[in-house]
Amino acid sequence: MSVLILGGTGAVGKTVVRQCLERNQDVTVVGRRPVELADENLSKNLIQKTINFEDLENHRADFKGYDVVFCCLGTTRADAGGAEQFKKIDHDYVVNTAKIIAEENPAEGEGKLSPVHYLYCSSMGANANSMLLYPQTKGRTENDLADIGFTRVSIFRPGLLKIEEPRRTSRFGEGVALKLSGWLEKVGMPAAAVSAVGKAMIEAALGRSAGVKPEKDTRSNGTEREIFSNPDILKLAAII
Repeated sequence: MSVLILGGTGAVGKTVVRQCLERNQDVTVVGRRPVELADENLSKNLIQKTINFEDLENHRADFKGYDVVFCCLGTTRADAGGAEQFKKIDHDYVVNTAKIIAEENPAEGEGKLSPVHYLYCSSMGANANSMLLYPQTKGRTENDLADIGFTRVSIFRPGLLKIEEPRRTSRFGEGVALKLSGWLEKVGMPAAAVSAVGKAMIEAALGRSAGVKPEKDTRSNGTEREIFSNPDILKLAAII
């Protein structure tokens, strides 16, 4: 695989970066700031490119030459500084970079879909028709990604995330959610460690999803879309 990772400094993105490198996979990370790895020995197969998401046209070359893209870009309304900035990061940055990726990695032959396999970390409850900002934005992003023109788009909808490394800034909601995680597990809604989400995304990229049956559909443009639920993610992560 020729791998590009977006959002490599986030909780899920960092695990995707680390696990790809642990498999001796060459990785390029594109983001607003560099990824910091605890094990510097992993850096030998890592290329990092810092870009301005407000000026993507001048970074087109950074998105060329990949067949697998992991997108873990995302934030919260509080971290973003408001609803409009949240939508800009969670939707616009994701969709606008995806459009350039499709254009810079075209299929051979006019009118065909980009051969890139695009894997996106979304969230449980994503729904473009929701009245709530977070699930609505995630749902809109999912739909727009599926309509860009990739051969295959894989969407991952984890539930409550177990954060394994301290974030640069703490999030109040995650502290509350962590206290609820034991109860949620008892009622059949287990949380997913961020490392499990990362592993599930990699296994799907490798085509090792036997026994897991995500929701699938074919978009009007021919893109094959698959949606992995939280239980699907945990099953994928358990593959040895």
